Amino acid sequence: MAAIILFYIHAELFFPWALRLKKYIVWRIPLVILEIAGFVVISFCIDKLLILNGVVHSETSFHLSWVYVFSMLYRGGYFLGFSTGYYYLITYSKEKIKTNELEKQHLNDIINSQKAEQELTKAQNAFLKAQINPHFLFNTLDFIYHSIDDSSPIAADAVIVLTEMMRYAVDSDKMGDYIYLGDEIEQAENLIYLNQMRRNHNLCFRLNYDEKIKKIRLIPLVLLTLVENIFKHGNLNVSADEAVINIYLDEDFFYINTYNLVSTNSAETGSHTGLKNIEQRLRFSYGADLVFDYRVDSTNHFYLQLNIPLPKLVASVG
Repeated sequence: MAAIILFYIHAELFFPWALRLKKYIVWRIPLVILEIAGFVVISFCIDKLLILNGVVHSETSFHLSWVYVFSMLYRGGYFLGFSTGYYYLITYSKEKIKTNELEKQHLNDIINSQKAEQELTKAQNAFLKAQINPHFLFNTLDFIYHSIDDSSPIAADAVIVLTEMMRYAVDSDKMGDYIYLGDEIEQAENLIYLNQMRRNHNLCFRLNYDEKIKKIRLIPLVLLTLVENIFKHGNLNVSADEAVINIYLDEDFFYINTYNLVSTNSAETGSHTGLKNIEQRLRFSYGADLVFDYRVDSTNHFYLQLNIPLPKLVASVG
């Protein structure tokens, strides 16, 4: 039992403690003598107790002799040697596992780095395509315009309007966080005009605004998305029930209100993905104080109300 205690105390406690700080090794390692001395004393005490209690029988009187001491020293040294080897074996195993984990982590880092480089390359390629494709598109539209200008003035006019809208959409990410509302109103009117041309100017759609709101700066693509939403889901064929967008402001708020009859053929009733995206962008830019509410009433009419406090709007300008 004493040998087993010595084995594990040396391997798990004493030897790691002795090697912990290199500058103390010189005087800590020699303290192994105390371990062996303690082993001899503990072994003697255990043997003495066993003999006194009749567990072990001895034909001669048992006492602490030099023969007993030297035999225990040999035995203790024997177990200390195995214990030291056990310590280095366990330490090597732990270091091997740690090294394997580090190599695995390094390999994962390399893989992640390669993935990041691949994604960066894809992004750069996409960016280059985004630069090339619009250039090709605008040149093609310009060619179409000059090809049909004389033979079909209406179609040529539509190409010009479409070109302006496409250029606005392509350049929207370069406009900054806020744009003049007048610029987006111009594109909204272009969108309405193109749809009117397609339907022979029979669509019932009205965009009302005060001239003074054109100088207001707002996050881009809000009004255009609302107009597109009406064209996508609205019924604009009833002259007595025309779709309306009102844009105005008072002393406290900036307002955009929309109203339209919902088409019975609308493909995405209830999803409102574009509207949810607008709301998220608006709340990120102007905070939770704004009002963004929309609903369809029992008569199948869609209402949307956007109210932005003027102080928030002014803050966005600055």
